[in-house]
Amino acid sequence: MKLLLKFLNKIKIKISDISRIFVNLGPGKFTSLRISLSIAKAISFTNNISLIGFQSSDLTNKNYKYLIKLDKKKLKNKDLVKPIYSS
Repeated sequence: MKLLLKFLNKIKIKISDISRIFVNLGPGKFTSLRISLSIAKAISFTNNISLIGFQSSDLTNKNYKYLIKLDKKKLKNKDLVKPIYSS
């Protein structure tokens, strides 16, 4: 969390300026996903920020337009955050 706050400070953004958090749901290692999702959920919950999950495979060839499509769907947060663990 300290590293994240340092990064936001460096780029001159406050948490209150954030309206959406996009979080990668995997596939990935259990501990890595658990930590990143915990931080994303905590920030989202405590600051009333939308939390939107996506899978690594959704961003083939660095196609970030998929994230914009997800955002426009206005999906419910609870349906979006289901991690996919790999072995």
